[in-house]
Amino acid sequence: MSKMKRIALVIVACLHILYSSLTPLNAINNGVSPSSAPNVVEVIKEYSNGKRYGTCSGALLAPRIVVTAAHCVTEADTGLLAKNVWVSPPGAKYKSIEGPDGGYKVLEGTSTLAESRAIYEQFRAVSIKVTSTYYSSSEIVEDNDVAFIVLAKPLVVTTNISIPSDEETDNFISAKSTVRIYGYGSTVFEGGMSNIPMTTTMTISGLSSSVRNSLNLTSTTSSGCPGDSGGPVIVSTPTKLYLIGIISGGINATVGPECSGRSNGSYYTLATLLTKYANLAFETALLAADEIELNSLKLAAEAKASAEAAAKIAQDKAVAEAKASAEAAAKIAQDKAVAEAKAAAEAAAKIAQDKAVAEAKIDSEAAAKSILDKVRADAKAEASAAAEAAKIAQEKVTSESRSVSEQLAKLQSDYSVLSANFSSNLSKYNQAMAQIEALQGVVTMLQTQVQDLLKPKPETIVCTKGVTYKIVKAIAPKCPVGYKKR
Repeated sequence: MSKMKRIALVIVACLHILYSSLTPLNAINNGVSPSSAPNVVEVIKEYSNGKRYGTCSGALLAPRIVVTAAHCVTEADTGLLAKNVWVSPPGAKYKSIEGPDGGYKVLEGTSTLAESRAIYEQFRAVSIKVTSTYYSSSEIVEDNDVAFIVLAKPLVVTTNISIPSDEETDNFISAKSTVRIYGYGSTVFEGGMSNIPMTTTMTISGLSSSVRNSLNLTSTTSSGCPGDSGGPVIVSTPTKLYLIGIISGGINATVGPECSGRSNGSYYTLATLLTKYANLAFETALLAADEIELNSLKLAAEAKASAEAAAKIAQDKAVAEAKASAEAAAKIAQDKAVAEAKAAAEAAAKIAQDKAVAEAKIDSEAAAKSILDKVRADAKAEASAAAEAAKIAQEKVTSESRSVSEQLAKLQSDYSVLSANFSSNLSKYNQAMAQIEALQGVVTMLQTQVQDLLKPKPETIVCTKGVTYKIVKAIAPKCPVGYKKR
C-alpha cells in the first residue's frame, strides 16, 4: 500500500487558527467498529508496473456504482488513471496471514492471497469518471477530488443512500449537521490498516476556504486517518441517508499528516461535496445501464446461438442415426434372405443330385443283373422281369416327383417369412422417419421461443429540465413536454 502524501492548506477562520496543511486521508482514528457497514468498500488499484496499492475506501451508491476520491484511482507519479481498479464487497472483513514474501491481508473465508484476489477481482472498474476540473498531484489535496466507478459485476445494495440536492446540502452546512464517516484506514497515525471498516461521528464546521467544493469536519475525539480517503460521509435523517461527500484529506502538523494530532483541541477531516457532481453521477449510471444492456444482448445472442447449435446437432444426429439404422437393418435382412435362399437351393440341389446318382447306380446294377439272368433264362422269364422292372421304375419316378414338390413348397414358405421380415424392417424405417419429422417440429418450436426472446425490450432514458431530471422506461421512450433527453 502506498503512503498518501497529498498536503493542502486549510484556513479555519471561525476557529481562529493558523494555516495548517491537508493530506489525503485513509483511516479512522479513535473510531469504532460498526454493527454493519453496508455502503463502504475497500478500493484497490494496480499501477502500470503491475504493483497493487491500497488502501483507499469508497461508497457504494448503486449495485454497479462506487464513488471514491479521485486520487484513489490515479497513479501518484504520473497522475494518470491506474491500470486496474477493484473494490471489495461492502463491509468486507479481512484477516492477516504470513506468506513466503511476508505478511498479507486477505478476505475472511479465504486462506491465500490468490483466493482473496479471486473474490474482489470480480468487481473490476470497467469505467472511471473523474471530474474535468480535478488536477492530480502527489503532494496536495486538489479541488473536486472525486471519481465515479462503474463495476463489471454488480454488488448487493442492502441500504439505499442518496446524493442530496444543492438546497439540502446548504441546509446541512448551515445547521452544522452531524455526519458519520467510514473507512478501512489505520486507527492511529502510521499504524497498520484496519482489517474491518471503522466509523465515527464528526460535525460539519463549514466550507473549506482553500479547496473548492469541500467541507471541514471537526470532532474532539476522532478523525479520518490514512486509508479512509474515498470513504462515505453520511448525514442521517429520519427518512433517508444522504451521501453528502467522501473523505479526501485531513488536518496536519508541520512534518506531515498526523490524524492523531489536534489543533485547538479538535481533530479535522476534509470531505469533497457530491452535490455539484449530480450530472457526473447520472452519466455514470447511464454507462452502467448501457453495460447491463450490452451484457443482456450478449447473453441473449449466446443463448440463441447455443440453442440453434444444439438443435442442429440433435437434428443431424437423429437423421444420421435413423438413416444408418434403417440402412443397416435393410442390408442385414437382404443379406440374410439371399444367403438363406441360396443355401436352401444349393442344399436341395445337392440332395437331389446325390439321390439321383445313387439311384441311377442301383438301377444300373439291377438292370445289368436282370439282363444277365434273362439271357440265361428263357424268353418268357426275361419278358416278365422286364415288365416288372418297368413298373418299379415308374413308381420311383412318381415318388421322386412328390419329394421335389414338397421341397419346393418349403422353399416358398421360407421365402414368404423372409418377405414378412423385410416388410417389418421397412415399417420400422418409416417409424424412424416419422420421429425425425417430430424432432424437426421441436426445432421449429425452439426457434419460435428464441424469436420471442429477441423481441424489443424496454429502454431507459434520462430527461432533464434545468436541474430536474426524470427517468423514463419504455419500448420507445420519449421525454415529457418541457424535458430534453440527456
